[in-house]
Amino acid sequence: MPAELRKAHRANDAAVMEAYGFRKDMTEAEIVAELFKMYQKLTAQ
Repeated sequence: MPAELRKAHRANDAAVMEAYGFRKDMTEAEIVAELFKMYQKLTAQ
């Protein structure tokens, strides 16, 4: 992956993590688990 694209991906990831209020040190599995919890809450209404 070109360096500029990798840099853009990292910046996007950081912005999304901040928008969702996720910790910066979360693993991918933790992120997915939290997203599923949010999805379940939204669809249960």
